[in-house]
Amino acid sequence: MENKLIDKRYKVPEDLLMDILRILFKNNIKHKITGIQKQQNSVLLNVNFDLISIRNKEAKENMEGILTDYSVYMKGLLGDTVLMLDEEDEEY
Repeated sequence: MENKLIDKRYKVPEDLLMDILRILFKNNIKHKITGIQKQQNSVLLNVNFDLISIRNKEAKENMEGILTDYSVYMKGLLGDTVLMLDEEDEEY
């Protein structure tokens, strides 16, 4: 079976870091911390998902749901901070 690997970049607020890392470790998903943004209290994270794996798909949806809910909850306090980065975003 062929893998469908994708690389996603996230800006994870320190409030959520342990929750996100727990999801990654529990599902054995490869990831790499690529930077720290002290002023925004966040960590830049690269994550490699295999979308053929149901566990990876569910983990991706779970992570993105948490980040989206956090953005909605913190609306107004986060300003224009984007937590899920596109490939073109160069915030590193």
